[in-house]
Amino acid sequence: MERLLRNKTTILMFILPALIIYSIVLPLPAVSSVYFSLVEWNLIDTMRFVGLDNFSFLFLYDDVFYAALKNTFIYLLLSIALQLPMAFFLAIILSKAIKGRRFFRNVIFLPVTFSGVAVSLMWYFIYHSEVGLVNRFLEAVGLGFLKHSWLADGSTALYAVIICVAWQFVGYHMVIYMAGISTIPADIVEAAKMDGAGEWHIIKHIMFPYLIPMLKVSTILMTTSSLKSFDNIYIMTQGGPNHATEVLASHMYTKAFAQMEYGYGSALSTALMALCISATVLLNRLFRRDDFDA
Repeated sequence: MERLLRNKTTILMFILPALIIYSIVLPLPAVSSVYFSLVEWNLIDTMRFVGLDNFSFLFLYDDVFYAALKNTFIYLLLSIALQLPMAFFLAIILSKAIKGRRFFRNVIFLPVTFSGVAVSLMWYFIYHSEVGLVNRFLEAVGLGFLKHSWLADGSTALYAVIICVAWQFVGYHMVIYMAGISTIPADIVEAAKMDGAGEWHIIKHIMFPYLIPMLKVSTILMTTSSLKSFDNIYIMTQGGPNHATEVLASHMYTKAFAQMEYGYGSALSTALMALCISATVLLNRLFRRDDFDA
């Protein structure tokens, strides 16, 4: 068996089916998107090659693109700021031998199992100005003057969506950190406690260094998912009001399928793909193990 697994032909036969499926699902559509970004096409008439005209208009004349880019980065930064520390400390707390930890783990992770559409619809009604739980709660505690149309106001809509996303996915990243905590040798922690190290010092000098690979994975997943986020925005606000919650993915969808400008939508998708790749490369460099060990 060992000799068989060293045979390159055998290895190729094993990985070929997965490689073919991967090529069909990821690289081919990506290359096709780059090609379509160079044409003008409404999905019905004949394609017309326009070269870099779509990108010229995108970067020079499309004001909505820059609003969407700004909102995308706000969405990304606040998602990380909310989810990462919350997931990290929930993982530390629920990794301890406390009563009911399995119950709380399941409750916190449960939203991850729901579809994005279902979660978005639920939070849409939670934020509803007339029947929403948020405004009803404010009324019940005597803070009715704070009632608000959370999703209809451009100053609050994007933040309302970000809270919804953080609520859904904080449990996912919590599980990643808990998996990392389970690999920390117990004798190291016990030795630190015997030397008089407090809880904060154990977290800072033992847990955090061990969890750097998990933090890297979690941050990259959080970044790429935030950059291409679409379903929550589309269900809750459709990019409104007045593009206040427009992100790159929703702008791309509007151009490609609502306004039938498929070539221009492909240019947007190409820009988004380049942004995701650049962010992943940058984060990989920032999280190089040698940098933290130094």
